[in-house]
Amino acid sequence: MANSKHYLFLISSTLLLLIMVGCGGSSADNQGVDLVFNDDDATGTATTECDAPVTELSSAFLEFVAAPNVTVILSEDGCTVSLESAGKPDHTSSYWDAGNASGLYVEAEDPDLFDQQRSPGDIEDYINDFDLTVSVAPELAATSSATPLGAIGIAISGAPIFNDSEGNGDVSLGVIQGFDRNGAHTGPQTYHYHLEPKAISYDDDSLVGIMADGFFIYGRRSYETGEYPTDLDESNGHVGLTLHSETTDGEYHYHISNEQYLNGDYYLIFPGNFQGTPSDIN
Repeated sequence: MANSKHYLFLISSTLLLLIMVGCGGSSADNQGVDLVFNDDDATGTATTECDAPVTELSSAFLEFVAAPNVTVILSEDGCTVSLESAGKPDHTSSYWDAGNASGLYVEAEDPDLFDQQRSPGDIEDYINDFDLTVSVAPELAATSSATPLGAIGIAISGAPIFNDSEGNGDVSLGVIQGFDRNGAHTGPQTYHYHLEPKAISYDDDSLVGIMADGFFIYGRRSYETGEYPTDLDESNGHVGLTLHSETTDGEYHYHISNEQYLNGDYYLIFPGNFQGTPSDIN
């Protein structure tokens, strides 16, 4: 698993560099983007809007760049990173049009049941623009905050992550029976995940996406131990090492909930609160 992920980084790093160079950076060191600082006086004193600006992004963002419809941009002051996505996943689904113009349509695992519970609309029907800007160094907030309806994160596939609610209620078994094999369906006006997306992560330590508070979310297992973490907080988060950790101290990140949902092979992506300060996903 680790070797395949490192191979993905090598392939996608070139794409990230091309994006960054187009935004004013330089690929001279083949590692990141050079910052362009604004001068606040004739002496050329550099000004920034944060305490610890960066000159290159975490390698985790390379996995987002691998998706064909996600753009990742580091701000000129090195303080924030923006993700822009059209919301269409780069993997197969029974929610692509059955005409298969996308080349990504697959039949539902149980087409008879799926036809009865299927949400209306195909992925091709929607024109979306999910924009999220977060700090390059997100911090835990003094108090947690509840997640809203709608997009609360962006997966590395480019599709949005939703919480454990469906309309005014919880994600019920009747709703789940209309999900594709990635724990996702359409509506309102977008394709989105509620459950563990098997095309991205299935009972492993893979990067799943980024939440609106800037913290990454990973699969159910720990990268450090290969086991299920036992020190998670109420949002399934903790400080620890990931595949993308740049120091031995690790960093705070979330995991998909390992609590079996509705007595089936269902695992909610994010049933808790944000532990950081969330930004809007527009």
